[in-house]
Order: sequence, then structure tokens, then C-alpha cells
Amino acid sequence: MRNIVLCLTMVLFISACETSTDPFIGFGGSGGLAQTDAAGNWSFTLHPSITPACANGSLADGQLLTMQLDVLSDGTVAPATSSWQNPPTSSIRPINAGSSVTLSSGFTDLFLGGSAGSGTEMELRGTMNSAGSFSGTVSDPNPGKFPVFGACSYSATGVKTS
Repeated sequence: MRNIVLCLTMVLFISACETSTDPFIGFGGSGGLAQTDAAGNWSFTLHPSITPACANGSLADGQLLTMQLDVLSDGTVAPATSSWQNPPTSSIRPINAGSSVTLSSGFTDLFLGGSAGSGTEMELRGTMNSAGSFSGTVSDPNPGKFPVFGACSYSATGVKTS
């Protein structure tokens, strides 16, 4: 009986320490994302900050940004096969090099280019989770770049659509 209790106690302690994305003997992990959780189509809703006031040309409250993310096994976002749009426009815009998703934690840092080689860029930062949601911010412009729309900071929520 003592060995059974000891064995069950050890399984309980091991499962309590589980932080990977893969479950251990039926206990769910909570420490990050699988590559397939981050890759795919995403929709983000933006809400501008109240202070400081946003510049003319900024995105409207409730504006959607859609993204197609090609996330590699190391969390790097492949710029050649990833893109974003701001509907209803049909312009497909680049996600610039250096963008990544830290799979172990869900931390997301995406550099949204205005157009290839233009020097305009926004930054989307926050956290993705394995349930397919995102919470974070968008800064236009990304520090050291020019604004894509108009200087503004936004709160952003997102959902994976496919």
C-alpha cells in the first residue's frame, strides 16, 4: 500500500510541474504554443488609446487587421509567406523580418510593414494562447520607423480564424 501511495504522489507532483504544450498522462500543459497553434489566419480588432490622442489618418476604433502567419518550428515568422491586410482594402502588406512568436510562452512580436521597402512599420506585441486568442498592443509607428497610417497606440485583441 505504501508503494502505491508513493507512486501516486510522485505522479501528482510531476503532473503539477507540467508546463509543456503536450499533456502528461492526461494532465494538460499550459506553458506555450505548438507551431500549428500560432500559424494560420488571424483577425485582430484595434481600439485607439485615448491619451495621447491619435494623429489624423489613424485607424478607426474597431478596425480589423487580418493576417496570414507562417510560423516556423523555431517561432520565426517567415516574411516571404506571411502578410497582413486592413479590410476593406485589398492591399496585401508584408510582415517584416524579425517577427516572431515565442512558442514556449506565446509572446508575439510582429513587424507590420506599410509596403515593401517603404520604411513604414507598425509593431503588434502581446500574447497568443493555444485556444486561439491574442491580447496585446499595436504601435504605429514602430520606434525608429515612419507611421503606416497615423501615429497612434492601440489595444488589440485577436482570434485565430483558421
